Order: sequence, then structure tokens, then C-alpha cells
Amino acid sequence: MTSNTNPSIHHASTAIVHRPFGGIGSYRRVSDPATRTVVHAFPMAELSRVAAAGLLCTAGAYVMTDGQVAYIGESRRPSRRLAEHAADPAKSFARDAYVIGGCEGAAFDKLLTVDLQYRLTQLAAAVGAVSVWKGANPPAPDTTDVEQATHDRIAADALRLLHDAGCRLFHAAEPGAVSTEAPPSDGAASPVDPVNSDAAATVPDGGSQEFELQYGGLWARGRWDGGQFVVSAGSEVRSATNESVDEQTRLRRHDLFAAGVLSKITGVGDRRRLAEPYPFPTQSIAAKVLAGAHSAGRWVPRDPSKAMWPT
Repeated sequence: MTSNTNPSIHHASTAIVHRPFGGIGSYRRVSDPATRTVVHAFPMAELSRVAAAGLLCTAGAYVMTDGQVAYIGESRRPSRRLAEHAADPAKSFARDAYVIGGCEGAAFDKLLTVDLQYRLTQLAAAVGAVSVWKGANPPAPDTTDVEQATHDRIAADALRLLHDAGCRLFHAAEPGAVSTEAPPSDGAASPVDPVNSDAAATVPDGGSQEFELQYGGLWARGRWDGGQFVVSAGSEVRSATNESVDEQTRLRRHDLFAAGVLSKITGVGDRRRLAEPYPFPTQSIAAKVLAGAHSAGRWVPRDPSKAMWPT
């Protein structure tokens, strides 16, 4: 995903939300009079009604998600392809759909939808708000400089309209926002639980404060850097995973163990050690993944007068 495809937040824009079926959470068509891009947003349960109304009859890229896992694709006939996904038990996680296409009289072509699929997949993986379900990695299309410039503009419009439609997969928290993570209570999810809502805000970028986490015999430290919470090399990761852990945390733990960044600890069988720094979207996610537990306690500011690592 090229850097200039992020939507600008420094100029005014207008988004029009049309709800032809009424209601609040039903089908929405989000558009901007200044661009050819349109986003169709709807619950997957409404797919038949939306398709029957002829609202998804031109080529587009699409996102299916439950806020924890996302599947990103493209099709000449999004309604037909989404129906195939809806019939696939493996994709029963998909709760909401977002289809990005052209406005009337300005349909997208195949090259553009393939490029959008590639860009959105790359960006979603980089932001880390959800786990991206991928079969084969979508290819980067071969575009000319002229096509690339046009696609950059359309991708920027698409990201802005996706955000306005309620899709938060592609946008990291705004720098300078205050963390909304709440302390756990009796093993229940906190009011803002980043495993279930990864759009939780973060602390300012580049903070120098170091934090530490203790869970049973596990110990770890980390700090905020570039909008992510980076767990330091030398931190420990619990080998076992509690049965109460949700599927999203299990997927993140699988990715961590498969990344080749963990080493064995001599004489210790229930933990591994990080050989290099590892980033997470939030502190809460980091704690749950390291501990393999739904309620892993809180990161607390580290006392600089203490030794760097416990003995």
C-alpha cells in the first residue's frame, strides 16, 4: 500500500449517506459528489435484498468482517461472489459487508478492483486492527504511472468513505488520543475490549514511558512507538493457551509463534522468550497474546530504579 493512498484529514470533504430501505443499521450507500467512488455497506443478512435491488451489479472490491477477522476480495459481480461466500460455512464469521465500486456511469474496471484488493489487504495487515484471512496473497497489478496516479486518488477516496460507512479496519488510532483501555474485572471483558473492538485509541506516538506486565511467572516490558505498543526483546511468552481465550487472540498467538521470533528459555518449559521487539495494536492485545489468557492483567509503568529484567 503506497503511502499516498491514506485519506487526507487536512481538507474539508462531504459524504452523503443514503438509506433506501430506511433504518439505521441496514443498507447504506455512502458517496461523495466530488468523486466517482461509492461504498455500499450492509449486514450480510441483507445481501439477498441488496442484490435483488440491483445495487451490486458492477465490478468492485469488497470487505467482509465481524470486527475481528476480515476477508478482502474483488469481483466483476460482487453480489454473486458474496452469495458464494455466504454459503461457505468457513466464512460464517462475516457479519458486515462493504463493497467499493464506481458511481453510476463510471464503473470500475478489473485492473482497478484488483489493485484495490491488493492495497486494502496490505493496509489492513499493516494496521493490525483485525486478522486478515488470505488464501493466496492478492497480486500487485502491473500498472502504468498514469493508472497508478488515478488509482491512488480512488483508493484515498475509498478509504475515507469506508471510514464514514463505519468500517474501521484501515485506520489506526489518531496520534495523541488518550488510551481508553480499562482495567479487567473478575475475568470479564472491559467496557472497551480491544480484542472485540480493536479501534481503541492509543497513547501519543513516541512516548518514552516503559511498561511492564506480570502474569503468573511471566514477565514482559514494552513501550508505545509509532502508534503501536512494542513489546521488548527479552520479554516472555507463555506456551500454553487458556481455554477461555477467544479466536482472535488464538490467531494472533499463532502468528507470533510462526514468526520465528521466539527462543527457548534454558530450564523453563512453560514460556518462550522474544528474540526481537514485536508490535501490537494495543496494550490489552499484547497482554492477552503474551499470556495466552483472556484477562492477563494490566501493563503498569516500570520503575526505572529497578533492574531492567527481574532476577
